[in-house]
Amino acid sequence: MKADWNDAPDYVTRHPRKSRRLAKLIPGLIGTLVTLAVLQMAASAFLQGTAQRIAEKRIQPKPAPIAEISRAEPAPVRDWDKVVEEVAARGATPQPKSAQSQVDLIETRPSKQTVFNDSNYAPQGATNIVPATRVIPEQPVKTAASRKEIIVVGKESRISDFCPYKEGSIGRRNCKASVNLNTRN
Repeated sequence: MKADWNDAPDYVTRHPRKSRRLAKLIPGLIGTLVTLAVLQMAASAFLQGTAQRIAEKRIQPKPAPIAEISRAEPAPVRDWDKVVEEVAARGATPQPKSAQSQVDLIETRPSKQTVFNDSNYAPQGATNIVPATRVIPEQPVKTAASRKEIIVVGKESRISDFCPYKEGSIGRRNCKASVNLNTRN
């Protein structure tokens, strides 16, 4: 005789049928809740920092002005006639100086020509003269030791050089052309 799975009495089986379903459901619910809680905490921490940064970017301090623009005050109008008269009055009245101090000033000041006429003309030489003599650079003397002998070790040969026809013939020219086309030299 064969017994079905539900023929056994309830006290023989370890877990009743209803509790099995609940036993599978509870760990899944607990795991889901823990995962959601961790994700929520991580997202809130991340978004809190991001929200603060966004708020800080939106509230920008007003930059300090680099320069202040203002209109210039009009310059006081000068009476130039009066200024010229004052300068002329100061220059016309000689200030008394000792003879020793005048001699010292003359010696310390370089002589500068201020009056130009035929009697005090002193010709100066030109400042941009190129010498007329030609300067020939010295060339190094070539010696026999400085000459070098060139020796060719091998000659470059091509496949087209081995064409069997006579030099200068049409057959040789055609042979070289076909070899060059095939090898793409």
